[in-house]
Amino acid sequence: MDEYRIEDHPDLKDAAWAREAVKRAEREARVQRLRSVPRRPRRRFWVGLAIVVAAALLGWAVIATESGTPTGQRGVDLDEPFAGTSAASWADGADGVVVPDAVPVGAYSAEQVEAAYQRVREAVVAARLDPRVVRDHDLEPLFGLFAPDLRESLRVLFDGRNDGEAALVATRVDRGARLAEVEPKVRGEMVAEVGAQGELSVRTDYTFAYAFAPDRPESVRGPLDVVALSRFQVRYSVRTGSPGVEGLWADASVGSLHSIACSSAKRGYLAPAFTEPSLPPGLDFDLSAPSSPADGCPD
Repeated sequence: MDEYRIEDHPDLKDAAWAREAVKRAEREARVQRLRSVPRRPRRRFWVGLAIVVAAALLGWAVIATESGTPTGQRGVDLDEPFAGTSAASWADGADGVVVPDAVPVGAYSAEQVEAAYQRVREAVVAARLDPRVVRDHDLEPLFGLFAPDLRESLRVLFDGRNDGEAALVATRVDRGARLAEVEPKVRGEMVAEVGAQGELSVRTDYTFAYAFAPDRPESVRGPLDVVALSRFQVRYSVRTGSPGVEGLWADASVGSLHSIACSSAKRGYLAPAFTEPSLPPGLDFDLSAPSSPADGCPD
């Protein structure tokens, strides 16, 4: 996969939108500085998060069915809900978040890179797979993995006023939806690099497929109705410095959701397509393409 750069995302080419996003981020940053959080790391987090939120709110598509299978006409085996989707062959749960072999990166030793990989893996698993976060909406298991100053920013982000942006940090299933008794499917990768200011960074790109249990199975049109996907590309950094700054940071995130309930997604939550049967099923999901806006949910 080509190197992913957030500044290349097509949504960011809209200059007017970008200016408004930056103004909003600056307002948020001023509010947060009143809470005595160091300015520089916090500003980086809020600006990066505000700029990319449009990708999460606008990037809609649907997982691809098996080749030759007519969309919406395949029956669903609720014991094997991923059957008939491209996610069927992906790894189960945390087994899909694989740490690559560590090698020296810049001035960082292989041991330091390995430690960074493990910390990032913990964060990815907590944010997208831990039932306490995904199902129960208990964010503390995730917050505790980050540097103290970032934890405070995250608590503000998840105060109920910024749920659209919050979806870029953690997946939360909508209260009206019920996950099936199977592990999510996962596919993706992570790679270490030296950041712009010399810090050790890890770029991640993972897609998660979640199966849901329908209240009325007879209303399900096909596997695309019960399987919802999210893809997130996140850049993490391991920083040193003062006690508040030292630790793991999430510097930037871009994402898209697929085969989902639009009303839930626009509020920052995940729910399957069968809860909104008026949506047309059957759009392709291309893992080889970068996250970008696609057809699906109305604006």
